[in-house]
Amino acid sequence: MSDLVGDARYLSPSAQEGLRLRAVAALVAGGTVEGVAAVFGVSLKAVDGWWVKWLAGGREALVMRPRGKPVGVHQVLGEAVQAAVRQAVLDHRSRDLGRSVVDAAAGG
Repeated sequence: MSDLVGDARYLSPSAQEGLRLRAVAALVAGGTVEGVAAVFGVSLKAVDGWWVKWLAGGREALVMRPRGKPVGVHQVLGEAVQAAVRQAVLDHRSRDLGRSVVDAAAGG
C-alpha cells in the first residue's frame, strides 16, 4: 500500500472521489491497472471497478453519492404519532409527558 494514501476507506468521501478520478486519469494516460493500484495504494479490484464505471458513465459515474439509507426509510412512528409527539414536546416539559400522548395518537 502506498504511503501517500494509507487505507482509502478512511479518507473523506470527497478525498475518495478525488482518488478515483486521479486513478482513472492515470489509466486514461496509459497506465496499467497494476501500476495505478500500486501508485495509489488501492486494490486491483478497486481500480478495475472504477475503470468499468468510467467506461459506462464517465466522470459522473465516479462522483460522490450520499451514503446510507434515505431519511425516514425505517421510521417506527407514523406521521400522526410523530406530529402528536412533536406538539407535546413543544407544549410541555419532558418530565410532564407520559406514554399516554403517544398511545392516544396511535389510537391505543
